[in-house]
Amino acid sequence: MEQRIGTMMAMSMLLVSMLALCAWQVESAYYRPPDMKTYHPVIGVLTLPEPRCLQYGTQVIATSNARWVQAGGARVVPIFYDSSPEELDYILSRVNGVFWTGGNVDFNPHTGSTNGSRYLKTTEYILKYVLRENRQRNYYPLWGTCLGFERLLQLIARDEKSVIVEKFDAENYAINLGFTDPAWGSRLFRSMSDELFTEVASPLGRLAFNNHELGIHPDAFVNNTELSKHMKVLSVDLDRNGKPFVSTVEGKDLPLYATQWHPEKAPWEWNPLWKIVRSDSAIKLSNYFGRFFVNECKHNKNKFESLEAEDRALLHNWVSIPSSALYRLDHKVHTLFTEIYCIDRKQVLA
Repeated sequence: MEQRIGTMMAMSMLLVSMLALCAWQVESAYYRPPDMKTYHPVIGVLTLPEPRCLQYGTQVIATSNARWVQAGGARVVPIFYDSSPEELDYILSRVNGVFWTGGNVDFNPHTGSTNGSRYLKTTEYILKYVLRENRQRNYYPLWGTCLGFERLLQLIARDEKSVIVEKFDAENYAINLGFTDPAWGSRLFRSMSDELFTEVASPLGRLAFNNHELGIHPDAFVNNTELSKHMKVLSVDLDRNGKPFVSTVEGKDLPLYATQWHPEKAPWEWNPLWKIVRSDSAIKLSNYFGRFFVNECKHNKNKFESLEAEDRALLHNWVSIPSSALYRLDHKVHTLFTEIYCIDRKQVLA
């Protein structure tokens, strides 16, 4: 009898050891260098095609997106959506992270839009580059917001026919975040104060501003093994019709982060048509995510070959233009953003 008990105890200890080993192996799949590699991070922000900038350019970055990154403590370099592979290799090997913003681009692979097709190809190239760098232990964060969120998950899912992207009624829609169980222990939320976490979850706060008619249903993470394998769902919300959509995710093993909602808008967008909550907590939430992403990028080792080369690439070489000024020049030009960077590629090539 004693021998049997001893054997059972030994087997139990072995099982515990095996489970601990498995847990360690899963945890060790995620790797971030313990020390920061730079305190002067530069983040590449992908431009979007925009024909309505008059003579000032053909692609844009909403100023709010740039300000969100800059307020977090980083500088911004535009990544042109129509870049060649050689141009992408140059920029991606020098910036410390990449940000795909929200916007209006048709990423249906069968679209007849040349600009949309270029955006598709560029985002695919960037993600492959980011994944390769992370596999080689050069920590390389990527953040996607709204359109960037949808495109990132579409690529991770290997969803060439855009099956996982569905219609939702969530434009101009401020709500709370419906946290999932993994959210509290996630990299993205575990440093957030209890007070802010509680307010973000409260229906009274409405701190998460959504502005999308497309999105990803939670069932996509059940039906698509690539999504469930690589991404963790941190929040799920309901649109106006009660249809659930995934609103916040992070990579399980990689520094990939994305929100269907807009953390950048509360401090930086002032269109009175948008129902954006501007409470103290809303501003804290925006700043929290901006600082989080920038701090992630500080663990990347990339840098420009010289200060002069870096300066030539920075966004400050272009001018942020108030949308009201563009409208005064041409009443056909209309954008909901408060300000936009209208980018003329010839300016950087000169």
